[in-house]
Amino acid sequence: MDGTAIDVRGLAKSFGAKRVLKEVSFALAPGDVVAFLGPNGAGKSTTIRILTGQLARDAGSVRVLGLDPATEAAEIRRRVAFVPDVAPLYDALTPVEQLELVAGLQELDDATAAKRIPALLQSLGLDELADTPLGACSRGNRQRTAIATAFLREPELVIMDEPLFGLDAPTVLQVKEILRQLSRRGVAVLYSSHLLDVAESLATRVLILHEGEIVADGAPAALLRGQPEKSLEALFRRLTSDADVEARAERFLASSRLKP
Repeated sequence: MDGTAIDVRGLAKSFGAKRVLKEVSFALAPGDVVAFLGPNGAGKSTTIRILTGQLARDAGSVRVLGLDPATEAAEIRRRVAFVPDVAPLYDALTPVEQLELVAGLQELDDATAAKRIPALLQSLGLDELADTPLGACSRGNRQRTAIATAFLREPELVIMDEPLFGLDAPTVLQVKEILRQLSRRGVAVLYSSHLLDVAESLATRVLILHEGEIVADGAPAALLRGQPEKSLEALFRRLTSDADVEARAERFLASSRLKP
């Protein structure tokens, strides 16, 4: 490993005639906590799927912990804690069984699995649901299970796609503190989110992707310095051509108004 957790250069991806990523370049150093922001369709999830070896790139260079996800995805999965936007959970399994299944697939030794699984479930408040089928669990408890599954091994890098969706406020605070502590240990974190307030409070750096291109990259305070905007939300709206959000909201309310 050359000292970078993620190194992306000239990444391009198209689906048919639609160019989703247009020569995207960025890098993460150990300890970085990077919020990956952008409107729906900007290319965030496509980028994350390429980083984790789920999708092939058309062009460019991608290294994750010094590895190429196109050819070394299995090794990346052993070293990266990945929480996708929709976790591949089995409804018929309980949280314990889900973690045991993934521990086996990851070839985690039995002694480590026996120690880590109950500790992870207890720390995320899932111990009372350990034997409840996931199909009967709430969206938040399913997301807790996905997070526990991602941390069966101690990660060198964390990649999360909308990790806080469905979680209650105490668990959101817990996840944020987990990411802060991992950062202090030198673990890099890349997380995609629509929650701009979380980005401002947690991220050491913000990447804003719009129409397949990086339109902003820097620390939140640095991005706002010298700009007319006083918040990351206002800057995001300007950079992603969403400045007419108030007008669109008014049009929506007018169109939905009940008529006599």
